[in-house]
Amino acid sequence: MKVAACDFDGTLLRGGEVSAGDRAAIDAWRAAGHAFGIVTGRGVATLLMAMEQYGSVPCDFMICNNGALVCDGEARELCRMALPEAARAEILSHPVMQACGQCVMFSGAEVYVHADKAPYWIRPENRFPPLSPERARQMPLHQISLRYPDPVSAKAWASSLETAGHGLVEVHLSSICIDVTACHVNKTEGIRRLLHARHWDGEVLVVGDDGNDLPMIRDFGGYAVSTAAPAVLEAATNVVDSVGQMLRAHMR
Repeated sequence: MKVAACDFDGTLLRGGEVSAGDRAAIDAWRAAGHAFGIVTGRGVATLLMAMEQYGSVPCDFMICNNGALVCDGEARELCRMALPEAARAEILSHPVMQACGQCVMFSGAEVYVHADKAPYWIRPENRFPPLSPERARQMPLHQISLRYPDPVSAKAWASSLETAGHGLVEVHLSSICIDVTACHVNKTEGIRRLLHARHWDGEVLVVGDDGNDLPMIRDFGGYAVSTAAPAVLEAATNVVDSVGQMLRAHMR
């Protein structure tokens, strides 16, 4: 059995849709006895919201929050890696927090917006309960995400937090968003935890398009879609036009 772990935004979801060709390839892949799943910076709730909006994709697993939350194909939690208390305090008091316009925090399947920021995440319709900084310091959060007005400022603040993180956090940059998890938590680690939990030892295929995909692409000799960021294209072993093209190549 082979395991295909696919990034969602910009990789599987492109141009506001999951293509019919990719859907057919996923169905054929799974029918052949292989496992397919999503590995994303999104939380499980926001991933399911997107699937409801753009069309559900059959999955055998969902690795969410850059590897901090690993779920089965029915979105049931398998394992989670929480941010240590000191890491939560560092992020919540760092200037990176004051500079962002939006902030969302994840605790298992629950999603909260920072009470002092915009009351939604990305789009006004994506509203979640507010969480105060004081309460956030006490919550078992596993990812804090911050949104900035442009990629330049997001990259600058990501670098600032990496420098000041004191080895407590992992910073994942994706376009205008920064996702922060516990140190050494990334998509590679999430995949490895999935394989351990499921006792899978087959070939692993990964594909992505943005900065938070770099660890898994480097560690698994992965693929990039042709529209990926330059650094991802450079790191990838192969470049494909679509997820379906990668899956079909490995079914031959």
